[in-house]
Amino acid sequence: MLDPELLAGLEEAVEAAPENRKLHLHLIALLLSGGLTDRALGHAQWLLLHEPDNRDALLLAAQAAEALEDEDRADRYRRVAEALATAGDSALQ
Repeated sequence: MLDPELLAGLEEAVEAAPENRKLHLHLIALLLSGGLTDRALGHAQWLLLHEPDNRDALLLAAQAAEALEDEDRADRYRRVAEALATAGDSALQ
């Protein structure tokens, strides 16, 4: 069970420092691990709205969508993450 005070504190920290992507990703992962998939997906979507090429956020969004049994959405998030990875690999060559 996740500590509600801890979650509230992390959400406040994310609101206070929205540019802190690592903190946002940590919150999403914590929400997922605690079974709060709706909230996790909401945070992942917010992050992707501001940083659409964030592969970590895409993969976490895919996990959340899968947990919500939205396989189509999960697949779309995964495909975008894979395309970004492939594009990044091609740029390195």
